[in-house]
Amino acid sequence: MRRYFRRFSFLVEDYPIELFVFESLAIVLVMPSLRLLVLLVVGFAFTIAVSESVKLISKERRPKTALERKFYRNTFRLNRRSFPSAHSAGAMFFPFLFVGDYYVFVPLFVFAVVVMYSRLYIKSHYPRDVVVGAVIGAVIGYAVTALL
Repeated sequence: MRRYFRRFSFLVEDYPIELFVFESLAIVLVMPSLRLLVLLVVGFAFTIAVSESVKLISKERRPKTALERKFYRNTFRLNRRSFPSAHSAGAMFFPFLFVGDYYVFVPLFVFAVVVMYSRLYIKSHYPRDVVVGAVIGAVIGYAVTALL
C-alpha cells in the first residue's frame, strides 16, 4: 500500500494540473452546467494565483529533501518555494464549492486530505505550508459558492 501511495504522491507532484482538470471534469459530468465549469476554472485559477503570489512574497524554500529531487532541480525558481502549498490550496478549493451537498463534498474533501497528506509524505512541504494552502483553497472555494 505504501508503494502505491508513494507513486500517487509523486504523480500529484509531477502532474497537478492534469489531476485537477480531471477532478473538474468529473464534477461537471455529475452536475452538468456551463456556469459551474466556468466557476471551477476561474476559481481554481484564482486559487493558484493567490497561492503563487504568496510564494513570491514569502520566499520560503522547500524542505532540503525535496530540493534534492531532480524535479525541483530542473524546474523554475518559484516552484522551489514552499509556502503555501498550491497543491493543498487547489485540492481544498473543490470540496468547499459544495459545502451544502454532502454527497459531493465528502469524496472531494477526502481526496483533498489525501493530496495534502501526500505533500507531507514525500517531504515537499512543511505542515504549515499545507495548512495555510488548505485555508486559502477553502476560503476561495466557499466564496465562489456565493456565485453559484
